[in-house]
Amino acid sequence: MSTVRTVSATSAVLIARTCRAEWSRLWTVRSTWVFVGVTGFVVVGFAALLGAEASGPSGPPADATAWDAGRTTTMFALFGVLALSALATTADHTTGGIVPTLQWTPRRTVLLVARTTVVAATTTAVGVVLVTAASLVVLSFVPEVGAPIGEGVETLAAAGFVLAAGAALAVGLGLVTRSTAGALVSVVGLVLVLPFLLAQLSVRHDWLVDVAAALPGSSALFLVFGEGPSDDMTTSSARTTFTLWAVAALVAGGLRLLRSDADR
Repeated sequence: MSTVRTVSATSAVLIARTCRAEWSRLWTVRSTWVFVGVTGFVVVGFAALLGAEASGPSGPPADATAWDAGRTTTMFALFGVLALSALATTADHTTGGIVPTLQWTPRRTVLLVARTTVVAATTTAVGVVLVTAASLVVLSFVPEVGAPIGEGVETLAAAGFVLAAGAALAVGLGLVTRSTAGALVSVVGLVLVLPFLLAQLSVRHDWLVDVAAALPGSSALFLVFGEGPSDDMTTSSARTTFTLWAVAALVAGGLRLLRSDADR
């Protein structure tokens, strides 16, 4: 029993140490700050446009709240989260830095856990903060719309889940492709492009509705806006679908990390 506890304690210390290293790696490169800055500018800037429009002569829509802006800007934040997660995961594969990384952390399972945790948690936190900021910006323009606490909790919970699942999906695809371009094209296509494309094509081909509903992007749209390509979608089914995509990507990426040469 004492041996098991010692091994567990050693593993926990090693994971914590590796998480600190991954955190430092993430925030000591300029690209991270650029992505966060650009995403923040787009999210908050779009919220300011919404607030300025709502404060005009026509006024805000009936029954509108500040959290409506949070839901709208979640999709902008999601794009930034996907891009940053893919870049952070694949950066040292594209530069060759993965070799010294694995020399420092030879236990690849530890690296997998630490990288997934740090990248997904950090990008999700950034996204939720930006969504909150967007809602507050709109509230500053039109304070009469209000920001009900209950609705805020629901909005931020939905946004947090979508951003976390999207980040995990991007990490998994990054580990599979080991290419920044490949990971970006894959995750943006699955989450932001294919659902819209298939929704348009489903006018002529009804079976494409089911295909679109099975994509993670459709789940994200349903969880944020309550609407999806299929009338059969529910909150539970959307969460399950998105989670399965993220888990499948992480399993595939983890297997490649554990079983393949790092520089191939």
